[in-house]
Amino acid sequence: MADFKLLLVEDDEQDLETCRACVNDFEKEKKCSIALVECKSVDDAFEKLDNSFDGAIIDLKLVDQGDGGTQVVRLIEESHFRIPVAILTGTPDAADSEFAYIGVFNKGEPGAGYADLLDHFWGIHNTGLTRIMGGRGIIEETLNQVFRENLLPQKDRWVAYGEKDSSRTEKALLHHALNHLLQLLDDDGDRSFPEEMYLHPPLSDKIRTGSIVKHKDSGQWFTVMNPACDLVIRDGKSFKTERILLVEIESVSKVTDVVIRKCVDASEKESKLEAVFSNNFNAYSHWLPETSFFKGGFLNFRKLSSYKKKDFERMFDKPSIQISPSFVKDVVARFSSYYARQGQPDIECDGFIAHLTTAQEAIE
Repeated sequence: MADFKLLLVEDDEQDLETCRACVNDFEKEKKCSIALVECKSVDDAFEKLDNSFDGAIIDLKLVDQGDGGTQVVRLIEESHFRIPVAILTGTPDAADSEFAYIGVFNKGEPGAGYADLLDHFWGIHNTGLTRIMGGRGIIEETLNQVFRENLLPQKDRWVAYGEKDSSRTEKALLHHALNHLLQLLDDDGDRSFPEEMYLHPPLSDKIRTGSIVKHKDSGQWFTVMNPACDLVIRDGKSFKTERILLVEIESVSKVTDVVIRKCVDASEKESKLEAVFSNNFNAYSHWLPETSFFKGGFLNFRKLSSYKKKDFERMFDKPSIQISPSFVKDVVARFSSYYARQGQPDIECDGFIAHLTTAQEAIE
């Protein structure tokens, strides 16, 4: 079985020959196998295209077929095929700017050769993205298993729910299926990558616990910390709460500079910084890692503010980042723990310490 399956929509024979040669060289270099599926026409592409491809290289303009390549792109989009697409064309301006290409490449320009595109696809392949999300991926496998072994055997009960409230049942089934997918990760002890902490961009701009928002004037970032139940909108009405509770996100340097200044040597600095970034340094801050779309920082639970909903909407941008559910639970737990701590009066202990010291000295 090939390591990955590549669709090529191209009608120029010289370009086809060039691509075949590049694929052959690439297979030798990477010691891999590529199944190259060539399509010289729109009809040919429509017949062969499915969700099993790991990538597609498409020329937008096919001889005697006008915008044939554009039709293929449109089919991929409308069919919800999860395929990374590279446009390699002499008319890059004709590319649909709304489609999520891995890139639009102008034939003949540096970085736009078939070898360059194969490098792009190989990099994506090595992430496991198409093995997870593609038509042959683990998500499809697991969903098929859930469908056969979990949902269909319980169909009578779900049918009864559907008769009462179809839309609510559909959402419940979605939750149920996702819970089975999440079960795959329950025993995973690996460290997470920073990007896993966030949903970016969120699929909804609704305000939720863990929504990260930016102040329109100051540019300061904050995180919404209301309890989740307060932010649920029921029966088309507003939130249960009258105010949006925010925690300020301080810059990384503001926290780490103070820590570093107090350290006497490199060893102490390393251990203190490790405590800071593992959220073991103090009880009132929580690290949000940096990514390509977010500078990160530290939630400072001591820096709270709240706004009426109308003022919040006027002063803050819509959420562009959401802390993902598996991480927001820990943030909420630490926030709650910080404000739930009570402490107790100090108890006179000098006598106990003196007694233990005397006893230890007698033993020695």
